[in-house]
Amino acid sequence: MKIIKGIINVLTTLIIVIGGLFLILYFCGVVPYVVLSGSMEPTIETGSVCFINKNTKISSIKEKDIIAFKFKDGTLVTHRAIKITDSGITTKGDNNEDIDGNKVTKENFVGKNIIWIPKVGYLIKACQTTKGKIILFTIVILLFVSGFLFGEDKKKKLED
Repeated sequence: MKIIKGIINVLTTLIIVIGGLFLILYFCGVVPYVVLSGSMEPTIETGSVCFINKNTKISSIKEKDIIAFKFKDGTLVTHRAIKITDSGITTKGDNNEDIDGNKVTKENFVGKNIIWIPKVGYLIKACQTTKGKIILFTIVILLFVSGFLFGEDKKKKLED
C-alpha cells in the first residue's frame, strides 16, 4: 500500500512540476515544439523538443546561433544561422548540404533556440494521438480517484 501511495505521489508531483514549468516558460515567451526531421542532426536529433525564445530580437542573432523561422508554406524550421547581411539571415541545417532557399527576415523570424531535449518529442507526439489522449486522460482520472481512496487513510489517522 505504501509503495502505491509513493508512486502516486511521485507521478502527481512530476505532473504538477512539469506543467508549472511549461506554464512559466510559456508566459516568459519560451515555447516548445517537436523536431520532425533530421536536418539538424547530429546536433539536434529527430524527436527532440526545442525551446524557442520568442522574445529574442532578430538583430541579436549571430552566426552559428540556432534559430526558428517559418518557411513560405508556414512550416516551422530550426536551422543554424550561417551568414547575416542587411537583407536577412542565411540558414542551413547541419545535416543539409545546401543552404536554405529563403532568407530569414523580421517577417518570418520566430526566435532563438535556447535548449533542446532529445527524444521527449516522441512522447509528446504520442500524447497528441487519439489513443494517447485516452491514455493520458485515464492516468489523470486514476491519479485523481486514487487520491480520494488513499487520502481517506490520512483523515482516519488525523482523527485517531
